[in-house]
Amino acid sequence: MCTNGTRVFVPAKCKAAFEQKILARVERIRAGDVFDPQTNFGPLVSFPHRDNVLRYIAKGKEEGARVLCGGDVLKGDGFDNGAWVAPTVFTDCRDEMTIVREEIFGPVMSLLTYESEDEVIRRANDTDYGLAAGIVTADLNRAHRVIHQLEAGICWINTWGESPAEMPVGRLQTLPALVARNGVMTLQSYTQVKSIQVEMAKFQSIF
Repeated sequence: MCTNGTRVFVPAKCKAAFEQKILARVERIRAGDVFDPQTNFGPLVSFPHRDNVLRYIAKGKEEGARVLCGGDVLKGDGFDNGAWVAPTVFTDCRDEMTIVREEIFGPVMSLLTYESEDEVIRRANDTDYGLAAGIVTADLNRAHRVIHQLEAGICWINTWGESPAEMPVGRLQTLPALVARNGVMTLQSYTQVKSIQVEMAKFQSIF
């Protein structure tokens, strides 16, 4: 299962500024040949999957989300033969929208605004997945207070997506069984305990 940061909660007062920063970041994306070291964005795995992602994008538009950028296939030189979808950011999203509630497995991000800490914790936990969560803030006390209330198997503070080998990745919601990956937890997830005792001396019966 993926841990993409596709559902992003932004303080309502920061919405306009955040949208501009996201657009600036999207402009830095370089799509192309994945064997080129300068490329940081490739095509999807297949054309059927591309079409499925495009259906999600169409559903987002239909349900009232506003396309901030992208929203279609990539066009132009080099994009004719691959299953390309442009990096897409939706804004003015609501919790009940399909693009917010379901995993798309494509380059689609949904921006949602919030007013209070309690509100955003409740809404962030309102998911069937519980795979990943992250917080970006200069207030580390607040970061730790909030991160411990988020029901997600792997969490980040002031970063996203880094997963060293010793850091387990699990899930804390109702998604069907997903064993922990990485670290010693992997061995514990894939093994069963069986105890065996061997007595090398003469057995001393109590009878």
